Amino acid sequence: MPVSDTNSQSMTDRIVDLIASGDLSRAERVKEVEISERLGVSRIPLREAMRKLESQGVLEARERGGMNVKAFSAKQIKELSDVRAALEPIAMREAAPAFRKKENRIALNAIIEEMKWAASHKNRQAIALADIEFHSFLMELSGNDLIRNIWSGLRLQLQIVFSLELCIPTNLEDVVPKHLALRDLLLREDLTGLEQLVVGHVRPELNITN
Repeated sequence: MPVSDTNSQSMTDRIVDLIASGDLSRAERVKEVEISERLGVSRIPLREAMRKLESQGVLEARERGGMNVKAFSAKQIKELSDVRAALEPIAMREAAPAFRKKENRIALNAIIEEMKWAASHKNRQAIALADIEFHSFLMELSGNDLIRNIWSGLRLQLQIVFSLELCIPTNLEDVVPKHLALRDLLLREDLTGLEQLVVGHVRPELNITN
């Protein structure tokens, strides 16, 4: 019996958290028994979550069976940035009018406060999660189902890339002013400014650890 979408999503997030925290290393084989015991889940829903993560580019099949954590190359991270650079201007353009509603402005500011806390405490994983939450919120507000579906796969890869310092500014506090600038442009519905800023925002310098 397949697990529900909600349970499957929770399971994939928990596996990604293990990778993003470094508990599962890049290119390491994912051992079902060990992971199921660590997460306190049975192997059937774990396998389903792993298949989903394979389809989303987080895990990859081994020639002799089983799966490895995907090791992101410079080329793959550049491709990830290229897709974001194409996707996010559209999402932000479509999401901008939603910030005429007070509750959406409050929610966005709350995410930025999380980001500020994480930056002040130099918590790289927390700031990566807040960064992803910021952009996920915009994808949701875009109202574009295709964008949401594409983003659902990208966000997990981005969490890993950001958390493991594969592609992130050296100074974590630089992340906050960049997102404040995006917020201000969104609130003003400055679509030209948004497009110019977001393309530079999603193309950070590569920092690949071989």
